[in-house]
This record gives sequence, structure tokens and C-alpha cells, in this order.
Amino acid sequence: MTVKDKSLISLSWPLVVTFGIGMALPMLDSWFLSKRSVEAAAGVGALMPVIGTLFMAIHAFAQAGASIASQFLGGDKPRHAQVTQTLVISGSAVLGLAMGVILWFATPTIVTLMGLSGEPADAAIKFLHTIAPAVMFRALQGTLTSLVATHGYTIWNLFANIITLIINITLNYIFMEGYFGVPAFMQGVYGVAIATGLSWAISVIALWIVVIYHLEHKTKVRDIKKGYYLLLPEWLRIGIPAAVEPVSFQLFQVFVMAMFVKLGHDLGDTSIVPARVFAGAFAMFAVVLSVGLGSGSQILVAHLVGNKEFDKANKRMHQSLIWSSSSAFVVAVFVALTGQHLLSFYTTDPNILHLGGLLLWCDVALQPFKASNIVITNALRASGDSAFPAVFGTISMWTLGLGTTLFLCFGIELGAIGLWLGMASDEFYRSIANYTRWRRGKWKSKGVMR
Repeated sequence: MTVKDKSLISLSWPLVVTFGIGMALPMLDSWFLSKRSVEAAAGVGALMPVIGTLFMAIHAFAQAGASIASQFLGGDKPRHAQVTQTLVISGSAVLGLAMGVILWFATPTIVTLMGLSGEPADAAIKFLHTIAPAVMFRALQGTLTSLVATHGYTIWNLFANIITLIINITLNYIFMEGYFGVPAFMQGVYGVAIATGLSWAISVIALWIVVIYHLEHKTKVRDIKKGYYLLLPEWLRIGIPAAVEPVSFQLFQVFVMAMFVKLGHDLGDTSIVPARVFAGAFAMFAVVLSVGLGSGSQILVAHLVGNKEFDKANKRMHQSLIWSSSSAFVVAVFVALTGQHLLSFYTTDPNILHLGGLLLWCDVALQPFKASNIVITNALRASGDSAFPAVFGTISMWTLGLGTTLFLCFGIELGAIGLWLGMASDEFYRSIANYTRWRRGKWKSKGVMR
């Protein structure tokens, strides 16, 4: 059975679990840190949008390259797919290395711009400086995951990420408890960051074995040169716009997080930032389903577009849209109903529990539109039409989304709740525009198999 003939569920369920594990790692880091200090956990957690900005840029380029490879595979051009894979792997390694260097030198500036101070700021600086050298491994992890999924071997991604999770938990436990003579300085932020970086490296080794033995990929220097001249223009055409929108989105999240920090300072309320961080961690449960189904749909759409089966591609996208939006809503409601119990996983502070619970109910309004956005945007990128969601998405979130967020928070003084509902409004605006773009059908002429 070819990839394009597989069902959405068979492709997506390993991806859902895989992304779930990926989402669980930051939660585990925050949990281990919260046992030492809630302030340190909040400081590191506040950085997640910043770190996410870097990773989303790398991931977007990797997904763009994987979509090109998928179109070649769907169009029965395996040699072109092989060259594409080599180009994407080498390019991601260079990009990850460059971003790690930038992150190292920009850390003090990032923490200052976030408005962090005291113990949260100290924890944030330690964490960023420690994981910066490992960013290249995270870049390769995302790239190899995308390429393995492109060939339909999503179950192998699941196994590799299970290994990552086990390694991360084991190392965190060893470091935090000081077993085997672990020095005192590693029994905190440094230990958590080192555990994260090592788990990324081990995951890359596992995925590379899958790429070599199951994808039968052979990296050749001449393929890098060939890909540079023949495929780099297409990769940049799709990859640059594909990176713009998620990077802009993550920067928007950084801005919103900075507003949470400002709100906490202005009101003298130390519960606001931890409530945002901890509620945001559990809100990711719904996002996991959306990302998994959206990624499965992206693989199918790319293969179908490569074979010029546009009606089937349209059907697959709508199938994923319905499943993703409805499941995200159900999960968000469940998380909100159990919010107080979930948040007590991190803290027993009644103010954090109360505000965090309210934010999770606001998340019920956000998740269906966020799910729609993920699925439709992924489908547009898979077909090669990545410019529209990038351009409109960026303009929309910094005008309509930002305006609505500031109005709800400060205009009618909804505070932290207004900030969360503002994020929901941004997802609503962009999902409507992207769906309209898909319905008009211009994506049918944007593929590499023209």
C-alpha cells in the first residue's frame, strides 16, 4: 500500500502520541523544577514561546522539505526525493547550529525583554545557556521525524520519542536527586537542561538508524551539490513563507507572555505568570491531537498533490479538519473540567489554581479554531501554497489579533482572561481566511510537480 492510500488515522495516531511525548517533555521539566522552586519553574516555563520560536522556524523548513519529498514520492520520482532528503538534513544541521550560537549570545537580552527578574530570570538564563549547544540536535530531531513520517513510517517516530521520554525522565530523576555522585550544581536548572539536551541527542541517533536502515537513505556529497542547484529554490520558495507564519505566531506568544509578566508586576500578583505557564502546559493536550492529525493530513495531501489527485486531497483535508476541530474541543472541555486537579500537579497555591482553572475554560473557545488553523495551514504548505498563510497570518495576528488582545485585557479590563481570549480571536481570524483560501483552489497550481 502506498502512503497516499493509507487512512488518516493509521498515519496520524503515532504522530499524535509522538507530539504528545514532545509536549510532555517541557511539562516534565517544569514539574521537576517546581519540586525545587515554583519561581524557577515559572521562569523556565515563560521561555517556552521563545524556544518555540526557534524550533518552529527549523520545523517549518523541515516540513517544507518533507512536503517536497512527499510530492516527488507521490509522483514516483524516488531519486528526486532522495536528493531532497539529503539537502534538508544538511541544511537543518547548519540552521540548528547557527540558531544555537544566536541563542547563547542573545540570552540576557531575551530574558530582559521578557520582563523577568529575580529567581525566574536567573533560572531562565541558566536554562537557555545550557541547552543552546544542543539546539542542533533538536533541529535534526525535527527534520528526521518529518522525513520518516513522509515515508509513512510514523510508528518509528513513536518508538524514537518513547526512548527520548524515558531518557529524559531517568536523567532528570538522577540529576535532581543527586544519585551516582552528581554534583550539587546539577541538582536544579542545570540538571534539567542537560537532561533535555542529552535526550535530544539520543533521539537523533535512534532516528538516524531508522533513516539509514528503513528509508535506505544514503547521504552523498554530490546530492548536496545537486540539491543546492536544482531543489534549493523550491525549498526556499515553500520554506521561507512556511517559517514566517509560525515564527510570527511564536513571537506573538512571546508578546502575550510578556503582557502576563507585566500584568503580574503592575498588580503585584505573583500568581499570574505561574498560572499562565501551568495552564498553558495542560492546554497543549488539545493541541497534540490537532498537530498529529494536521501532520498526517499534510503527508497525505502532499502525496496526492504530487500525483495530481486534487479531489482526494480536498477530501482528506476536510476529513482531518472535522476530526481535529471536534476532538480538540472535547479534550479542551475535559481539561477545563479537571483543571483544578491537573494544576495541583504543580502547586497547591489557591490563587494559581483558581486563575489557572479560569484560563483553561477560556481555552475551550480557542482550541477548535487553533485546530482548524493547524490543519488548513499544513494542507496549504503541503500543496506548495505557503505564502498566503504566512503573509495574511502575520498581518492578521499583529493587527486584528493584537488589537483584540489589548482591548480585552486593558480596554475592558479582563486582565489575564482577556489575554487568553485575545489569543482565541487571533486563531479565529486566521482560520476563516485560510479556509477561504483553500476553497478557492489556488493551491492546485502551487506544487513542485507542475
